[in-house]
Amino acid sequence: MNKEFEKICRMSQKELKKYVKQNLQKSYDSVVCQDGFVYAEGNFPVLLVAHLDTVHRELPKLMIYDKEKNIISSPQGIGGDDRAGVYMVLEVIKRYNCSVLFCEDEEIGCVGSGKFAETNLAKELDFNYIIEFDRANANDAVFYQCANPDFEDFITKEFYKKAYGSFTDICEIAPVIGCAAVNLSCGYYNPHTIDEYVNLTEMEESIKAACKILKRTTENDKFEYIDEEYDYEDWGYANEYYEEKYYVIEYTAADGMTEWYDTIAVSREEAIGKFVMENPNVPYANVEDVWVDKESSKYL
Repeated sequence: MNKEFEKICRMSQKELKKYVKQNLQKSYDSVVCQDGFVYAEGNFPVLLVAHLDTVHRELPKLMIYDKEKNIISSPQGIGGDDRAGVYMVLEVIKRYNCSVLFCEDEEIGCVGSGKFAETNLAKELDFNYIIEFDRANANDAVFYQCANPDFEDFITKEFYKKAYGSFTDICEIAPVIGCAAVNLSCGYYNPHTIDEYVNLTEMEESIKAACKILKRTTENDKFEYIDEEYDYEDWGYANEYYEEKYYVIEYTAADGMTEWYDTIAVSREEAIGKFVMENPNVPYANVEDVWVDKESSKYL
């Protein structure tokens, strides 16, 4: 049983923000705590990122621990996405004094990272690369719109394998800072559902693998952010990405029937975040399609 991880899972976002701030102040001279984020500046040229919120409406009351499989879950939802990431960052900085960014409200549209990206501080930062811990499974490495092949080779040299995802905090941060970024696995499964569980062995293995990457990082291992070009119209995005739009989500309900959920949001990610928070019993894998109504202005 990992008591520290269990403690992190039991905290509200507000409590956890206070906890990480106090934790960082013990070993960092500069800790900035503002609306949406906590940032600490280290002396190792890598930024570590995780988010403080989960999709679950209730905090875990009962923890279920499977000793044989070394997994932990909760009937209320364990919140491994992204309490595992928070735990992992706090463990890594015991060995490497990386800069750290903890973001609020990632699950409802990367709100905290968006606020951080708008600060003058973010625009002045310079890192060799960025690692976020906010990915399911054992050894995924997701690069999103960052298309730097040298960085991909650097990260996937040993343990991690390239995978694909939709959006997370580094998608907001990396283009502003101008350095490459990756999202690494945390050992959680069935995210955004009350059936979520965390494989503690896999979580610890990912910590070790990330530390190996940091250990072999030299001053020459500096990777720029290279934007991969997409036709956002093909994704159902409007060109004015940050304007509110009317989104429709098609999903498979528990009875196997197709149903639809609609909401007003500024992005696809925020729409999905609202959906999973209002439908905690529907697995994310049940989402079949997400689109923007072309005449969305009539709903606003």
